[in-house]
Amino acid sequence: MRAVGICGIVLGFTIVVFATQTTSAAEPHIGRWAIDPSGCRIDGDTSATAPLVVTDKSVKWFVANCSIKKIYKAADSIYIQARCENEGGMHTIPISLTPRGDRLTVVWDKARVPEFRRCR
Repeated sequence: MRAVGICGIVLGFTIVVFATQTTSAAEPHIGRWAIDPSGCRIDGDTSATAPLVVTDKSVKWFVANCSIKKIYKAADSIYIQARCENEGGMHTIPISLTPRGDRLTVVWDKARVPEFRRCR
C-alpha cells in the first residue's frame, strides 16, 4: 500500500513540474520579435531593425538589456517593471506587451513603438 502512495506522489509531482514548464513555454509574449523582418535574421543597429527578445527573466531591444523585476498580467497585456542597462546607464522603466497572434504591441518607457511581428 505504501509503495502505491509514494508512486502516486511521485507521479503527481512529475505532472505538476511538466505542466509548469509547458505553461511558461507557452507564454505568448516570449520569443524573438522584429519591426523590420531583417531583425529576425540579424541583430540590427537601429530600433527598427533590432530584434526584441523576450524571455521569462529578461527583455532585450536595440541598446537596452533589461532584467525583469516585476511582471503582471491584466486581460491580454503583460506589464513589466524592468531594470535596463543602456548606453552606460541603469534605468528602471515600464514595458507593456500585448500579443495578438503573430503581432506584438509594445509600449516602451511610456512610448508606443511600431508593431512587432514574431520571428519564425
